[in-house]
This record gives sequence, C-alpha cells and structure tokens, in this order.
Amino acid sequence: MNKYTKPMFKISVLSLAIAASAQAQEQALEEIVVTGYKASLKSALDTKRDSNGVVDAISSEDIGKFPDTNLAESLQRITGVSIDRSGGEGRQVTVRGLGPQFNTVLLNGRQMPNANASRGFNFDTVAAEMVSGVEVYKTSTATTQSGGIGATINVKTAKPLDLGTKFAGSVKGLNETNLDDVTPAISGLVSTTFNDNFGVLAAVSYQERQYQTDSVEQRRWDWRSRRPATQGSYLVLPDAQGNPINADFYPTQTAVKRQEFERERLNGSLVFEYKPADNLSITLDAQYSDLQQEGMEYESAAWYGYGNNEQYEIDENATIVNRTVTNAGLDFFVNNPVTQETGLSTGLEVDWDISDSSKLVLGYSQSKAEAQPDKQANISRSDVQASPLSFTFEIRDDVASHYYDNTDISLANARIWQYDGYSDPRTDEIKQSRVDYTFTEDSLTVKAGLMFTDQTKTIEQYMAKAGTVLQGKYNLVGADPATSIYRSVADAQNAGYAVKTMNHAILGNLAYFSFDPLAFNDWIAYAQQDAGATAAQKDAANSTLELQPNWSEINEQTTAVYVEATKSFDLNGRDLTVVLGTRYEDTSVDSTSLEQTLVSLTPPAVAGESYTRVYGDSVPFTDGDGYDVFLPNLSLKYDLMDDVVVRFGASRTITRPELSDLKSARTLGDVREGQTGVGSAGNPNLKPFMSDNFDLSAEWYVNDFDYVSIGAFSKSIDNFVVTEGLPETISGVIDPSTGQDVVYEMRRPRNLDTKKVSGIEVGGQHIFGDTGFGVIANATFVFADPDYDFETPLGEIPTADAVVGVSDSANLVGFYENGPFQIRIAYNWRDSFVRGFQYYYTSTSNEPVVVEDYSQIDISMSYDLTDNVSIFLEGINVTEEGSRIHGREKNHMFYVGEGVGRYALGVRASF
Repeated sequence: MNKYTKPMFKISVLSLAIAASAQAQEQALEEIVVTGYKASLKSALDTKRDSNGVVDAISSEDIGKFPDTNLAESLQRITGVSIDRSGGEGRQVTVRGLGPQFNTVLLNGRQMPNANASRGFNFDTVAAEMVSGVEVYKTSTATTQSGGIGATINVKTAKPLDLGTKFAGSVKGLNETNLDDVTPAISGLVSTTFNDNFGVLAAVSYQERQYQTDSVEQRRWDWRSRRPATQGSYLVLPDAQGNPINADFYPTQTAVKRQEFERERLNGSLVFEYKPADNLSITLDAQYSDLQQEGMEYESAAWYGYGNNEQYEIDENATIVNRTVTNAGLDFFVNNPVTQETGLSTGLEVDWDISDSSKLVLGYSQSKAEAQPDKQANISRSDVQASPLSFTFEIRDDVASHYYDNTDISLANARIWQYDGYSDPRTDEIKQSRVDYTFTEDSLTVKAGLMFTDQTKTIEQYMAKAGTVLQGKYNLVGADPATSIYRSVADAQNAGYAVKTMNHAILGNLAYFSFDPLAFNDWIAYAQQDAGATAAQKDAANSTLELQPNWSEINEQTTAVYVEATKSFDLNGRDLTVVLGTRYEDTSVDSTSLEQTLVSLTPPAVAGESYTRVYGDSVPFTDGDGYDVFLPNLSLKYDLMDDVVVRFGASRTITRPELSDLKSARTLGDVREGQTGVGSAGNPNLKPFMSDNFDLSAEWYVNDFDYVSIGAFSKSIDNFVVTEGLPETISGVIDPSTGQDVVYEMRRPRNLDTKKVSGIEVGGQHIFGDTGFGVIANATFVFADPDYDFETPLGEIPTADAVVGVSDSANLVGFYENGPFQIRIAYNWRDSFVRGFQYYYTSTSNEPVVVEDYSQIDISMSYDLTDNVSIFLEGINVTEEGSRIHGREKNHMFYVGEGVGRYALGVRASF
C-alpha cells in the first residue's frame, strides 16, 4: 500500500465503521432534532429569505465548526462564487464572473486591508474556525460600502454576550496525498460573561501545513509580430531534411518545477462587549493573523533563442511542436522563498438605542496588513547551468517541455550562472470612521450615515546586484583556479553540491542539481577575489538587498454620505417592500513613486543574454486625481404567494482601480539582442469602474429547509480597465543591435468603453423527509460582451478589450445527517475562461491565456461520540484533479500542475 492509496483506505474503513454504528443507533431514534449542518442550512436560508436584496449566506454549524476547512472553499458553494487556488488551497474569490478586485471584503462591517499589490483579499489568511458566518451581498444598497461590483462579502465573528459561557476547540492532523508527514492544527474559543452585561471572548487557531507541487511552465509563446524586423515576417526554419518551414508560434522558455513548502498560520481574536444600560452596547475587538511560508523550489529551465542551425517540426497551426537544441545550456535554479503576511484589525463600535424608534451607531476601525513586515528576503535564487549539452523541446500529451538525458547532468559541466535575491515589502493601512442613524416608525425605516475611509498602500522592492556579474564567468569544477571555484568533483560534493533525481509527478524521473541556495555567498566571495575583475565588478558582486528606486505610495481618501428609506406596503393582500436610497462619495488620490532613468544599454558578457542597463539618477514623480460619484439604488421585494418571493433590484456601483495601477512611474525590465524590452507603468488618472446593475429573481420556499430559486442579472460596466502592452520608443537609449532607439513593450492600464456582464443563476436545496439525506445544487451561467473571439486572425484585431475572467460554474452537494453521523460530499465545477493576455507573467500582446475547466470533489464526515465531543474526517480534492492553462490553441500550454488531495482527521469538543 503506497502513500497515495493509504489515505483512501483509511477513509473507507472509517466510513464503514461510522456508517454501521450510525445505522444501529438510528433505529432507536424517535425524533430528529435540528442541529448541526441542517441547522446551519436553515439559518442561512432564513438570512436569504428575510433580506431585501439578493443575499446568500453561510452559517457555522457550531462555534469553531465552519462547513469547510478553508473560508474560500466554503464560499465557492454559494451560487455564482468561484475561487482561485494557491498551493492547492482556496485563496481569492470571483463572484458572477468578476474577479477578486471587484469584491469588497468586510470584517464585521469594516473594510479589510490586504498585503497584495492588488485589492483582492486573501481568504487563506483567515482560519475558518474563527468565523461564525459569512454574508454575500450580490445587490447593493446605499448603506453598503462601495467597491463591490461583483459582491460585498461580510465575514462575521462571534460576540460574547450572544454566546454566554462557552468553550469550543478542535485538534486535527493534516496530510497531503503526495507526502507522508502529518502536521497539526489546533483551535480554541472561550467566551464568558460577568453580571450579564459584560463579556469577554478569546479565540486562537494555529495550523501547520506541508505541501509539495510539481508543475511544468511554458512562459511565453512568441509569435511572428513580436519577431525583430531583421528576421522577416515569418520565422523561417529548417525541418529534419533541411527544407525551410514557416512558424507562427514558438516557445521562449520552459521550466520544470518542484515546490516544497512548510506553512504556519496563526489567527487570534479578542472581543470585549459591555452593556452599561439596556439601550447601550459597546464592543471593542481585535483580529490578528500571521501567515508564514518557507520552502524550496527546484527548477530546470531552458531558454530558446532564434537559432537557425537546429531542426524543427510544426503542426497544422504553424506551432513548433518539436525542436532540437544543440550545444546549449540548461539552467538549474534552487530557490528559497520565504513569505510572511500579517494583519491586525481593531474596531470600536457603540450602539445606542436612543428611543424605540431611533438608533445611533458610531464606529471606528484601524487595520493594517503587511507582506514581508521585517523586509526579509522573500526569495534567494541561485542558478547553476549545465553546458554544453543537447536537449529537445517537445509537446507530449498536451505538455510542452524540454527533455534531456539525465546522464548529461554532471557537476563536471556545471557553470555558475547568476544569483537573484529580492524582497518586496507591501503595506496596506485603512482607517475608517462612520456614523449611522436609523429611524423606524410603523412600516417605514429611514437610514442615514457618514463614512470616511483613509487607505494607504506602500509597495517597495529590495534587490541584490550580483546576478549579471556572475553569469557564466566561473565553472563549478576545473583545474584553473582563475575560472573554477572547485578543483574536483569530489571537492564540490564535499561542499554540498550533488546531482539528484526526482520522480516528477508530470514528467517522471529527472536529474537536477541540488545545493544550498545560499551558496551564492561563496560565489560572491570568489568573485571579489578575482584578480581579473574590475573594481566596479567587485563592488557589484554582493548579496546585500538594496532598496530600489521604484517604490510607490498611493493614498486614497473617500468621504461617503448616504440616505436610504425602506417602506412596506400592502399590495393585493401581500407584502411589498420598497428600498430606495443613494450614496454620494468623493474620492481623492495621491500617487508618489520613483523612476530610474535608463541612460544606456551595453552588450552582455555572454552572447544571447540580456543587455546591461545603465541608469542615471532616480526621478520622483507625484501625481493625483479625484472624482465623485452618486450611487442610487432601488430594490423591490414582493411576497407573490405565502411561500414565493419575487425581487427586483437596480443600482449603480463602483470598483476603484487597483492601487498598484495608480503609481506614476515606469519600470523598464530586461531587453535582449534583437528583441523588444518589457516594461510597466501605472496611470494615476484612471477612473473607477462604474456599473449599472439590474437583478430579477424568484424564490420558492417550500418549507424551512427546501427552496428553489432562479434569477437573472445584468451589469453594464463603464471605464473598464485593462492592461496591455504597446510599443514605446525610449528616446536617447540606443539598442546596440540596431543602432536605433530601443523599443519597449510597455504595460499600461487604461479605461475602456462600456462592457457588459450578464447571467442566470439557479439553485435549490431539498431534504428527503426524515431519511436524513439532502441535496444542494446551483449553477451560474455568465455571458460577457465583448467576449474573446478565438476565430480572430492572428494579430489582426486587438482583442485585449475583451472581458476576462468570466465563466460558468456549478455546485452539487449531497449530505446525510441523522443521529450522531454526518457526511457531506461536495462537487464544484468551473468552466474554462480567458484569464488575460500573453504572456504568462505579463500582459504584452493580444493573444489569450486560457484557464481550462476545473472540477473538485470534497468530503466531510463526523461522528458524535457524546453530546459534546465528535470525531471528524475532512478531504479536499479527493480525486486529485490538476490544473492546466493554455493559449490560443490548446497545445499552446502555459502551465500544467499536479493535483493533490488533502485530508484531516481530528476531534472537536463544544461545551
């Protein structure tokens, strides 16, 4: 029994044992008590039915018992919600086809910062055990904070006076199917009250996780319009017989990777709640998170130039599917990535019931999220190249990769190539104040409020300078001490260098160089003692991380005022609820950043590598802009029948541009001989996305548990922002290969015309009488205009204006809950979608990047040993589905990653 079948065997045995025990006890039960998963379904359904807009919710089954092990994994069960994964775990969410930056995430009603360069929130920083419920508002009201064209997601935590005296905790062991190790996770919550008017709640969650992922990447498919003019309109190459062939698409770099990570996540919550009087409540809370990851990455990478002395094979799409490379080198990177994301959010809220009809709420919060808070290096990457040798590029079974003979990888033919060290600290701070007033009389409710939000995002970058000094200058092993670091292979082995073989999940057995990624310290010391190096080269050979002159600080201040009225009417003996309101917001943006002035390019020491960029002084750029918006809303809720609710909503919402897109300076990257460079720049004058939204839905509530719903939505989004690469000439900087000003393909964000996203949502759930069985099903069909047209001739029409990230999705959940036994099996599916435009890392052309359809099956089962203690088993991606990304054609592979299952076995207690 191997490590892959062992977890499944354990699950099967445990399932049979629990099922047999449950069946024996079921015969003695005379009454079914609504608790556990069914109780959480009922609570979520009540929230959906009672709301005036289109709202979906998830409720905790019990304190510390959320339906899934990860908050994002739970959210994907909601109609229209899809998730993006990182390391096999849900990280960010997409709602109704609109990506993470289009969704506002709140914690107990206040805006949450994030440590990304974007606005998208990382849900894997929040432990599911800390959450009591999540509400997803798909339609907007004037009282709802702006920013969520897709949705506003409010994460709720418990309060002590609601819980009273309570203890809950769990301990579990985690295992990934491609690893043998089991790692711990523990959580606990204690709530207590004093004199019935003062309560304290403390909660903590700690998790360790180990995971490993094997993948293959093809980082860009170049095509003929990107070829240097000196090469002609087609790449003319010889086939095996030496006959010329024309290729439209050809690879630039393939990488075979293994990532091994250890992760620690710590979450803490502390809440004080005080009611000095029956009509006055004061709540002070603090939420803390710390997510740390450290790992090793092993990468074998091949770079493909424009060689004309090799053999090629193309397919019917003029794509190179086979290529022989001779007398070249393979790069073997060993990386040591270290990342940390911390967050601290504190909030004070005062609720004062002034009278039976008036209520005042005062709130202030201060939140901060940081990435690399201590400015530690988040990657140290060393590169040893095997050269010279021959290898092939080939597309095999939809995997585009390089293939080589393992016996060719030897310490005797290794060259020291380069070192990359960098850190990219990011800080996001939000200060928020609000005043909310509510007046209620009979069937009329009027709400008015004022909110001020001050958000500052700072992005820095620290880099070491050693890389270009080391490239190809020294052999790892050789007799000449002037050109070789070690005299023999044995000496290199004694220093920790080795050739090892990994069983790669996608490509099988692969030889690779293994060594300490911090070995560059020895390389640098060697280079500094090199008698042939200039003083400038010796000075540049160092591993010190230095602040780069491309930092940016974006400050965004928003003042919002709102008023909203809710009125109930009798229409033909049925309740009609009308909500009418508007929100006015005034936003100012200040953007400050530095730009390095590129002065010249000099040829590299090794032919075919990047030019050396020579920079002048850094020039500060400061820019700013402002805008104000009115955001009206109207919603109608009509009880068409006793158990049928019809809803209509019309609203205007906005999503602000990515803060990283608002920086004012340019960044100019590498440029190689005969090629355009790749650069990026921001645009402080970007206007917010503005969407006019319409929703129409009908919901049939059969009973407390069963319902069927169908809805349609339409979003007309103006000022749509896309980032695309367009050629820009850098005046006065000469390209040595052409003698002309160098050309960079610059990525710049810009506002476009109106885009449209519409869709249909269907959903429902049903419990089969007293059997304990139930089912939940939903599906969302999303349509975008303009959509990407794959029939567009290559390079003929710019298609980067197409709406990206839009796809259909569906969920099917079957569950059984009766007596002490509970089991749930959840199937999630997302259709393929265009994520952006080439290449894989950067958007520099109008050719598409397509994420293929993906499905996943998760399981959860538990057995109550007593009224207070249960054992549970959880499985994520039990069928071990992998992922794949491709370009215009399916064999234009960008990424293939293995699928890994994850299991947890543990004990939970609640008193």
